[in-house]
Amino acid sequence: MSDKYGQQQTMFETEGPATRDSGPVTCLGMTFQNDEARRAHFTEELRKKLQDPEFRKIEGFPIGSDEDILNLSDPPYYTACPNPWIADFIAEWEAQKPEKPEGYQYHREPFAADVSEGKNHPIYNAHSYHTKVPHRAIMRYILHYTEPGDIVFDGFCGTGMTGVAAQMCGDREVVMSLGYQVKPDGTILQEEMDEDGKKVWRPFSKLGVRRAVLNDLSPAATFIAYNYNTPVDVVAFQKEAARILKEVEKECGWMYETLHTDGKTKGKINYTIWSDVFICSECGGEVVFWEVAVDKKEGKVFEKFKCPHCSATLTKRTMERAWITKYDHSIKDTVRQAKQFPVLINYVVNGKRAEKKPDDHDLDLIEKIDKNNIPHWFPSHRMMEGKETRRNDPIGITHVHHFYTKRNLWVISSIWNSFNHLQQGRLALTSILIKTASKLHNVGLKNGKINLAGALPNALYIPASIAERNIFELIKGKIEDFTRANIGTIQPNPVEISSLTSNEKKKLSSSIDYVFVDPPFGSNLNYSELSFLWEAWLGVVTNNTQEAIENSSQQKGLNEYRILMTAAFENLYIMLKPGRWMTVEFSNTSAAVWNCIQTALSDAGFVVANVAALNKGQGTFMSQTTSTAVKQDLVISAYKPNGGFEERFQKEAQTEEGVWDFVRTHLKYL
Repeated sequence: MSDKYGQQQTMFETEGPATRDSGPVTCLGMTFQNDEARRAHFTEELRKKLQDPEFRKIEGFPIGSDEDILNLSDPPYYTACPNPWIADFIAEWEAQKPEKPEGYQYHREPFAADVSEGKNHPIYNAHSYHTKVPHRAIMRYILHYTEPGDIVFDGFCGTGMTGVAAQMCGDREVVMSLGYQVKPDGTILQEEMDEDGKKVWRPFSKLGVRRAVLNDLSPAATFIAYNYNTPVDVVAFQKEAARILKEVEKECGWMYETLHTDGKTKGKINYTIWSDVFICSECGGEVVFWEVAVDKKEGKVFEKFKCPHCSATLTKRTMERAWITKYDHSIKDTVRQAKQFPVLINYVVNGKRAEKKPDDHDLDLIEKIDKNNIPHWFPSHRMMEGKETRRNDPIGITHVHHFYTKRNLWVISSIWNSFNHLQQGRLALTSILIKTASKLHNVGLKNGKINLAGALPNALYIPASIAERNIFELIKGKIEDFTRANIGTIQPNPVEISSLTSNEKKKLSSSIDYVFVDPPFGSNLNYSELSFLWEAWLGVVTNNTQEAIENSSQQKGLNEYRILMTAAFENLYIMLKPGRWMTVEFSNTSAAVWNCIQTALSDAGFVVANVAALNKGQGTFMSQTTSTAVKQDLVISAYKPNGGFEERFQKEAQTEEGVWDFVRTHLKYL
């Protein structure tokens, strides 16, 4: 395995696509010859910050070397660590806002309507994530609560859909596709019912881009969010990605070659099915699970089946696993892993699909790959402590690279290192790293046909039968997905960050116009565990000390969750301007978690004005089948009071005047 940083830099000629203007650029009041000069200047400034020991002591500071953080960052727009320039951006954006008319006073009623937006949109589907809100749904809230140029903050940004939504508020066609009307002067109208029950169109917002500051503890999340919200020359990206893939295919294409059943004609593998192997409890013979327990025609898995050697009746629970022991050069240790065996190959020959059982040529090819050392860097981290990350320890899958077949690990690492100058390429590659390129890829059967279902959502579960996909076909498909989504055509308005210092919070006091957040809810998802494979490849890992979840591995129960969420809401309260709104998306049916959220909001100082529904369409497997299944999320509208209300309420809370003061203040927002 080669060194991480330089091994691929001279392998291919570099023709990286321009991501911003190639001429002079201005950033934070400074003018640079071009965007590369801007990046070089701020990278050196960030390097200096990283050398300050105090900077690394910031709460939530990610785990990674200086070089890994710098390689991932594009300062000052995006840093894979606390961003030192956030206050500078906000000050600049505030100064650029259009002047308000004399006597202007901000007033919005709570967004009380239910919202329904499906997930079937190219932007939403381009890159998977553990959970996210469709950008078109977020647009409705941003348009309601803000004006062009206003600053929106998302403290749990995930893939950056709030940033996408903030920018799309300036796109006339997209806004009209939400069912609104847009006048030539940019006034946006929505359909309402008048006093007589007639439908009328009333103005409620203005067309125009909103600014966005995006924050997340997870380096994987901010990396995805940055790429979703950064302009790129899509045509140049496609051209460069295709050139690189062509070069890598010259190196690794032979790994997906197979012989047709005629024994002569070469075909190209689409996918290989691998099956768990067990030992018959009666005769000791090896039992390939796929061959004896799976009914391919009916699409069923038998609970009882016959041993192919002695005809004994067996069940999965009565058999022991077959094991293989081998030396792992990456961790310099011997490993013992549950045995899997290739049982079916789907391939293309002469333009037509075909299937066959692996023959001697295929088995020899796999053996050849296994005997060679991969000449490129790949992550070999021990999986972090956690329920999901360590769930495969009993079958010997203990390190990151164990989650991939040797063939796919080789090809992924070659492409990853060849994409070292192409962030969007690495973004496309991360989108397949977990769901379809790893051993997590489940295989289903429907109407006698194989269904390439992908990984079970929000779990690191390796099934009994897995699909080893052709990486070249997967990545080419993803590049097409990103092109269809037009990712990169929007302007560089949002700033992605990973955490904020206490000093930054003070600097940002009362500086944000609107907050939209979709925070973690109790034990629903273990974000840092589910992101670990991504982050191992990116080289920067979540510091989950401040992760607001219930997780026994982190020794966090409901009380710890409440304390962390209260701290998060307190920070949002500090940053939000008085009299402004926050929208909190809630997705958990647990009464205890719901009470925690209400308590945290109240303790932070917010007043809840409304709770409505958000239907995100088709749910995940877990949201449809678990005991806490949520058919539609709740959306909490809360505001930060102004006019010294909190101090007055503390003094007068027990008096009649105090009660009426609360009523008068609250009614202003309704």
